[in-house]
Amino acid sequence: MAKEEDKKAENTEDTPVEEKPKGSSKKLLVIGLLLGLLLGGGAGFGAFMMLSGSDAPAEQNEEVVVKKEEPKIDAHFVKVERVNIPLVSKGRVVGNLIADFSIKVDGNDNKMEVIVNLPEIRDAILRHFSGKSIGKKNNPRSIDYPMLKQAIKDISNKILKKPLVLDVMVVQVKQF
Repeated sequence: MAKEEDKKAENTEDTPVEEKPKGSSKKLLVIGLLLGLLLGGGAGFGAFMMLSGSDAPAEQNEEVVVKKEEPKIDAHFVKVERVNIPLVSKGRVVGNLIADFSIKVDGNDNKMEVIVNLPEIRDAILRHFSGKSIGKKNNPRSIDYPMLKQAIKDISNKILKKPLVLDVMVVQVKQF
């Protein structure tokens, strides 16, 4: 028996001890991740298909949609700076405005026509608002911007004798 024990001791010293490979846990992790991705992707795809409805529609309605092509506008802007506008309420001046705005026109020719008539347009704006309030009805010191824009557009088109002004953008207003 002593000989057998010596042989066992010699065998353990000479032969290396076998260790379990560490790669098996990494393989299991990768396999688990792949299965999770497949199941998650499949569930997402299934939910998407269920929400999209059936392949064959019950009834097809053919509607002809007629698209109206709006004429293309070659927008040009004319800057109008430092227009003094009085704030009038009940026949009295309650304040003053210095307004900057831009007039939108179609095409360069119309822009040049507005620029040529700009002094007359500025004069007409001042005369118009000297007698008419641009303030809101419940608060005359608060400016009614939609009314101001429409009035400037109407005044400009009246001076130009053609509807050349497409829109008016109020850029800045200083009230004092």
